[in-house]
Amino acid sequence: MPDCSSLVNLLVSNFVELVLAYYLLAYILYFVCFSSSGEFCFPVLISSTTVYTCFILGSSTLMAQDFCLDTVFTALTGSLNTSFFSSLFRFLVIAAAVSVIYLCKETLAKQKVYKAEYDIILVFSLLGLCLLNSCNDFVMFYLAIEVQSLSFYLLATFLRNSEYNVEAGVKYFILGSFSSGLLLFGFSLVFLASGSISFEGIEKIVTDTNSAIVSLGAAFIFITLCFKLGTFPCHLWLCDVYEGSLITVTMFFSSVPKIILFGVLLKFCQIFYSFLSLNKALLLFSGLGSICFASVVALYQKRIKRLLAYSAVSHSGFIMLGIICLSTDSIRAVLVYILLYTVMTLAIFSLLLLVGFSNSFPKFLINWLSLAKRNVTIAFSFTFLILSTAGIPPLAGFYSKLCVLLSLLSQSMV
Repeated sequence: MPDCSSLVNLLVSNFVELVLAYYLLAYILYFVCFSSSGEFCFPVLISSTTVYTCFILGSSTLMAQDFCLDTVFTALTGSLNTSFFSSLFRFLVIAAAVSVIYLCKETLAKQKVYKAEYDIILVFSLLGLCLLNSCNDFVMFYLAIEVQSLSFYLLATFLRNSEYNVEAGVKYFILGSFSSGLLLFGFSLVFLASGSISFEGIEKIVTDTNSAIVSLGAAFIFITLCFKLGTFPCHLWLCDVYEGSLITVTMFFSSVPKIILFGVLLKFCQIFYSFLSLNKALLLFSGLGSICFASVVALYQKRIKRLLAYSAVSHSGFIMLGIICLSTDSIRAVLVYILLYTVMTLAIFSLLLLVGFSNSFPKFLINWLSLAKRNVTIAFSFTFLILSTAGIPPLAGFYSKLCVLLSLLSQSMV
């Protein structure tokens, strides 16, 4: 029989996950019961409270926990582990998801694709991301990343009547399944060498082990994370999925999951710290390749979504370079970069949604040349956001890139 303090720790550390799970259960039951009714074909009441509920959950969870860095809450016999940094990443992803839901609701209603299934899949992906952020062993990690991935496959193919939408989802599914196989193979190699599936146990054993099997398993894990993040050379799926998906789904893909995935990458770099020097060449190649390749290829893009896709690849490369350093300055720079990147991405896509309200969404860059004639304020705002994304001083994007570059110089990584 658990005591009162452990029960409080369980509820506080996993408050968001528990309420999201119960919310999904109630939502599905409500939808099934009233799906055949013309009056209640869409649960408007529950859907309208999603934004406020998620935001209150994220805020209260972060505020309820002790801000001491040594405070760690565990649940499910250690499968879930919540600390200060995981709470911070969870709060950021909840806030970003709430912003996406709020900004996209009117657009989905205008396009007549706002169905109950869309909200269910979106919250399922959010639940998978929150579990992925708090997982503490390989089994929970794989289950969480599969919940998130399966939800993303459905979101990418949500508009079933569109050939481009279905093609994007099929590409995402095939390549995502291949990356999941690589992830399982990497987990099996690490388990073979260490005999443990817990992150804490692996970290203790790996520090005293000098095994090529562990290094190879860590390499497969890092390759899978590079695919999930869409960094070079595992970025081929990202541009097609961004282009073929709905604009609202593209907005969600480009902002929300990257927060948790970068937190997971930081966690694995700490776990395999003793083997990080062997895998640093792989991460450096991916980070530098993302910056150089995406910056050059983006110059030849004619579609706005593909331009933003290659911009996301370049930003992911910068953040990956900051994570590799694993110093206090680099982690602080990464947090600042993730925050500014999320805000800039949400602002750019919100302007795109605002322009595409009355007419169809302008896909080509040439369609944006006459934006200043229609609305000068939106044109100037869009210009400044693009310049900030490119890192032009003295805008915010330049400051985030400067923080990462200074952290690299402090580690003598010239």
